[in-house]
Amino acid sequence: MDPIQVIVNAISLSLIYILFATGLTLIMGIFDVCNFAYGEFVMVGGFATYFIVAKFNLPYIIAPIVAMVIVSLIGVIFEKGIFYPMRTRGGLEPALATFGSSSILQTAVLVLFGGMPLGVRAIMTGKISVGSVYFPADRIPIIVVGLLMIALLFIFVQKTKLGLAIRALQQDQDAAALQGMNIASIRIVVWIVASCLAAVAGVLLAGIHYVDPWMGSGYLLKGFAVVIIGGLGSIPGALIGGFILGFVDSFSQTYMPTSSIFSPYLFAFAFIMLVLIVRPQGIMGKR
Repeated sequence: MDPIQVIVNAISLSLIYILFATGLTLIMGIFDVCNFAYGEFVMVGGFATYFIVAKFNLPYIIAPIVAMVIVSLIGVIFEKGIFYPMRTRGGLEPALATFGSSSILQTAVLVLFGGMPLGVRAIMTGKISVGSVYFPADRIPIIVVGLLMIALLFIFVQKTKLGLAIRALQQDQDAAALQGMNIASIRIVVWIVASCLAAVAGVLLAGIHYVDPWMGSGYLLKGFAVVIIGGLGSIPGALIGGFILGFVDSFSQTYMPTSSIFSPYLFAFAFIMLVLIVRPQGIMGKR
């Protein structure tokens, strides 16, 4: 495979990882607990895209809107049904609840739609040439939408009052409450933002991969890996970690034989172990 094509694939894969890991980082930073059902948020976004595009033959632009609405509703249900009632308990109980919810979502989709992989047409097809270099056109929408979502997220977090409130809540919830912030409302906003990021990741994945009830599990693992590399609770860390893991994944999957001991997954997670040995708190994490 041409190196330029590998780089384009790596960038698109990195942006999907970043969208996923940033939402995961927001939840972990505010609620101090792992959401093991977050991969299923991506899966629901993928299935929403399948029905909008493949079943109803509607324009692709409708898919992210519908996916964000559906996944955001699920996120609010998680906040009201799991996280808020358990807010005074330790992190283990909410995490176990999300783990059970993950199985429920997978089973529900399996019963309703079956376990066969379902295909969705790509947003763009064919190849694009720049001089003598060719790369797949289906990666371009991923790069454009991914960069747009990341830019909007950083503007939201850095420039808006709600974004500043989320950052304050992430640093010290007690101090934020003493400042008169509506903690309950901010928690819901965090869930909506994180859910929208997962939904868009699912929409983008649907155009280049099959959708099935288990598609979110592998990306949950990669999302945790990005968070670990970048540093827990750090959005800039998720950005850096996503690009690192995306490039490691893409190049290892292209140039390393998957049947050997040096499989792509082994290579990627060996890199994570190296990061943890050298800098246990992650690249942007604090001790």
